[in-house]
Amino acid sequence: MSAAYWFARGGSTLAGWTPRKLRHTLGGLLGTSSYLGWRAKRLVTLQNMAQVAGLPVKDPRVQYLAYASWKNYGRYAADFLNFPNLNLEYIEEHLHDLSDGGRGWLEEVQLAQERGKGVIFATAHFGNWDIAGAIVGKRMPLSVVVESFDDPRMDELIQGQRRDKGMTVIPMESSMRRILRTLQQNQIVAIVADRPVSAEQGVPVTFCGRTTYVPGGPAALALKSGAAIVPGYVWYGEKEGYLLRAFPPIIPREYKGNEEKTAEIARLTQEMYNAQEAMVRSWPTQWYMFRAFWPQALPAQK
Repeated sequence: MSAAYWFARGGSTLAGWTPRKLRHTLGGLLGTSSYLGWRAKRLVTLQNMAQVAGLPVKDPRVQYLAYASWKNYGRYAADFLNFPNLNLEYIEEHLHDLSDGGRGWLEEVQLAQERGKGVIFATAHFGNWDIAGAIVGKRMPLSVVVESFDDPRMDELIQGQRRDKGMTVIPMESSMRRILRTLQQNQIVAIVADRPVSAEQGVPVTFCGRTTYVPGGPAALALKSGAAIVPGYVWYGEKEGYLLRAFPPIIPREYKGNEEKTAEIARLTQEMYNAQEAMVRSWPTQWYMFRAFWPQALPAQK
């Protein structure tokens, strides 16, 4: 049994005994300590934030954004350990919906479901995606695509916590059939979709003014199933509050032949990342991207 399992199990118990503000403070301290002590990740985070801000790596604004993103990630990690004890009622009482067009997040999802072909809820390593899942899962059937842990006990601990909050867990390594069946039942599948890949493996998108490559899987699923894509995010606001934003549904178009299919996958993927860029530009410190997101990043010096 791995040490990580015992840490997660003990940390979960300890987090349940710790008041929210103290838990967030301790998590923030752990996050910033990791940032200061882990040079390789610090430099990558600086490179990413420099691209987002459009400023040199050594600019004080970039330094602050990188530092603060790790602080917020520590807060997320503390809440993740506390997930079994999540007080969803408290969160919903302190939740402010910033969804577009005067509609709330629930209306955006229901609008997408009216087509009868399911919904792909596309989010990112931003804010707190597990709380987003809990909010959606409280009101309607929700399946989440997750990465499995190598340690079976660790995997059962973490995925069991998600199931307890109303989410059906679909391992990422599962076949597409299970996801497609869920969409065919006009249900929601949530995917964390902000993983950079090589040019050979991914779809090119323009993100924060520069081309990068990301998986085309979510768009391909939408195209195959006819499901609408709804980008959605939950993140931390001021004074222990929470913010939520769902974007209008992105609808796949009909295509003929491989060339049009490739173009449509590219369009859907770009639309998803347009929404994510709007979030990252507005709240960069809520984006936890600690690997090089753009290819051939210039070396940072610090």
